[in-house]
Amino acid sequence: MAIDPATPIDPGDIFWITLPRQGGSEQSGRRPCIVMSRRLLNQENTVVVVPMSTNLAQAAAHKIQLPITEIIKDVGCTSEIKPSVALCHQVRAVDKRAFESKIGKLSTNAVLAVQLGLTYLFDIR
Repeated sequence: MAIDPATPIDPGDIFWITLPRQGGSEQSGRRPCIVMSRRLLNQENTVVVVPMSTNLAQAAAHKIQLPITEIIKDVGCTSEIKPSVALCHQVRAVDKRAFESKIGKLSTNAVLAVQLGLTYLFDIR
């Protein structure tokens, strides 16, 4: 079920999204994704997200480990929250119509950590 288009979306919000298979080694299928674009831009049709994985062995400078203490579960979420890794190297723009249910959101510190992972990825100084 898609989210209501009028729902405000903030950086750090986590949603279930089914990512299409594009070929290669990128994440695909239904998975949690972290919204990283700013709220003003999230009013448009496309939103920038970072996919998540529960494979903690992937953690690196651009793959940010997210302990469960940094993930705030949404009241209506029935999914189990697990320690995860934000895969910043797989950042992508996704149409909001692909958004399914909201899982929760990251803590402020975790959002900053993912932003630093993107900064490292793009070599922003």
